[in-house]
Amino acid sequence: MSDPNIERPTYEPVQLKDGSGYFVRITWSDGFENEIDGFADEGEARDWINKNSAHWHEWASHRVPPKR
Repeated sequence: MSDPNIERPTYEPVQLKDGSGYFVRITWSDGFENEIDGFADEGEARDWINKNSAHWHEWASHRVPPKR
């Protein structure tokens, strides 16, 4: 179960400018961004999002408390 004291960020697969692969952009509501790189294609990046986005934010070094 997700921690209700930590706001969930958004996750987005993004192609590298040179077209050589993808990374996952993780954006928090306060504008802070993380990147997870090393994906060969959009499908790999989406797979990572599907498998990890439910709880990744709970152990991320940057956390945002939910708006009350």
